[in-house]
Amino acid sequence: MDKRCQLEADGFIIYFNIKSTESEEHIDLSTEFIASKNIGNVRLKSCSTFITKKDLNRFSEYLENHIKKLEYDSDSESDIFVPMELGFQAQALEGEIGDKNNGEFSLRFLLNVGKDGAENNSVYMGGESIVTLRNARAFIDSLHEALVQFQNVKSTE
Repeated sequence: MDKRCQLEADGFIIYFNIKSTESEEHIDLSTEFIASKNIGNVRLKSCSTFITKKDLNRFSEYLENHIKKLEYDSDSESDIFVPMELGFQAQALEGEIGDKNNGEFSLRFLLNVGKDGAENNSVYMGGESIVTLRNARAFIDSLHEALVQFQNVKSTE
């Protein structure tokens, strides 16, 4: 089973390409960063890696909690989110929330594009821009939907 979740920001789109595995706890994840045509022909794809379903859920909770914090403090910045498998890094930054459906915040997103050099260190590339609440919530909902679908697939096997 495959699922593609999309997070659209001003200037780029991030895709989470999620595939089921034989594991009860892990799923396969590759991320893509595609800049808008106005910015240039920039397309990055991460290494395919496993991510725990728990970490995927934690990332959706991370975004939800950041939105809640912004309701009280528009200068709020969340800590950097990095899943255990190091496939990407994200940091939700300052923003403004007008009401439950109106607002935006900055998001810094980097994906692990591979290893380089004798030290075999991971290289991260990506961008930072504004994400609307509508787009953030659509992404969160799609992550929840994916987790439910993958759970249902495992329970029917």
